[in-house]
Amino acid sequence: MQHPEKWYIPVTKENYEELNRWRLRKRTLEASKWDDKFVPGAILVSEHPCDGSYFFNNTNMFLKRYQEITLEQFRQITNSTQPQTTMSKSIQISRELLNEYYEAATSPQKAYLSEHFKLDGRTTDEAIRGLHDMACATWKPRIKKNHPDCFPEDSKYFDFFEFANQDDSRVVSRDVCESLGLNKGHDGFIQVRNNFDNLETHHRSFYLSSHYNWELVQDGTEEGRPVMVLIPTKKSSK
Repeated sequence: MQHPEKWYIPVTKENYEELNRWRLRKRTLEASKWDDKFVPGAILVSEHPCDGSYFFNNTNMFLKRYQEITLEQFRQITNSTQPQTTMSKSIQISRELLNEYYEAATSPQKAYLSEHFKLDGRTTDEAIRGLHDMACATWKPRIKKNHPDCFPEDSKYFDFFEFANQDDSRVVSRDVCESLGLNKGHDGFIQVRNNFDNLETHHRSFYLSSHYNWELVQDGTEEGRPVMVLIPTKKSSK
């Protein structure tokens, strides 16, 4: 399959980690100042014409020069792999459902359907996932609902991405911290972990400010279950 030389792919919460790993390897040191601006809603591109950051936040800029690709195409172009690689398997969907997808599709999506789906509905689970990646917010859940066997189980982890990429990512908000007499600086209180070097904790966990002591104690029971609570205490000023 021939891939465009200049391509772009919209960044979503689902593909963010995979796209960002590639971008961080490629972007220049000078462009690293834009790292915190790479969020869902941005556009990852094959090459930024100006600053080497490999993405735009303004989706109207330059995109006439680029062609949209799917996540599967991105993996082929960049030799990237999914965190959990799955084998592609042949499946068949109804012709009625294929027609429904085609009638609702944009021009790039119709081209994708023509390439990856036979007229009788024969395709692969990989092609279904690729169609899902191209779909709009309305159609993504429909495709998943129509083809649940084509998608891996949802991660057991919570995704705190939206908190970690706000200007103030502390879980207890700044105004509440100040009203309680907690530190007003940028040390945080309880914050989402933002650490690209360890993807097991990155955007999946919290860390606690070192400006306090933290005590983990058992506090009775709740509905017959032991309850563990975390108490922040003031550090000595000595």
